[in-house]
Amino acid sequence: MKSSWEKIKMRKIADLNPYKITKEFRFETIEYLDISSVGSGYITKPKIMKLSEAPSRAKRLVNDGNIILSTVRPNRRSFYFFKHAKDNLVVSTGFAVLQAKKKVIPKFLYYLINDYKFTGYLTKSAKGSAYPAVDEEIINNAILSIPKELKEQRKITSILSAYDELIENNNRRIGILEEMAETIYKEWFVHFRYPGHEKDKM
Repeated sequence: MKSSWEKIKMRKIADLNPYKITKEFRFETIEYLDISSVGSGYITKPKIMKLSEAPSRAKRLVNDGNIILSTVRPNRRSFYFFKHAKDNLVVSTGFAVLQAKKKVIPKFLYYLINDYKFTGYLTKSAKGSAYPAVDEEIINNAILSIPKELKEQRKITSILSAYDELIENNNRRIGILEEMAETIYKEWFVHFRYPGHEKDKM
C-alpha cells in the first residue's frame, strides 16, 4: 500500500496565485474576502464594494476548484475550497490561492491542506513573531504524501466529501433553528405576541 503513495513538493502539484486583477477585469463592483472572512473550511458573506474603493490588498482572483489559504498566522487554519466561485470575487493578498495541477485532484489537495501536519509545518516555518506569516517559497516547498493513482485520490476524496456534506447539512439545519428561535423570542418577549397574549392585561 505504501508503494502506491509518493512524497512530493507542493510546487509539483499546485500553482500558487495564478490569477490577479488586470486591466481586462471587467467588473466595477466586487465581492471581497479578507482574512477575517475565512475560517477552517467556511467563509462568511463577502463584502460588496466598488473596485475603486477596495483596499490595496484586494488583488487575487479565484476559479472553481481553487483553494485559498491564509498566509498570516497559519496556526488559525483559515482555508476554503471553492466549488462555485463568482467571476467578480476578489480575495486579499493575505491569502495564497492554490490551483491543482493534473497530478492531483483539486478537492484532494484541499484535504491535504486541511491536514494538521501541514498546519504544523506552516506554523513552524512562519517568519516573524508579532505577525507570523509564510511566503510562497515556504508553501511551495511543503512536502506532501499523495497516492500516485488519481483513482485512489478520487476514492479517498469521495469518502471525506460525504462527511463534509453531512456536516454542511447539519450546520444549515442549526442555522435555520437559530433563526426560528430568534424570531420566536422577538415575538414573545419583545413584541409580547406570545400564545394567549390577547387575554392578558399588559
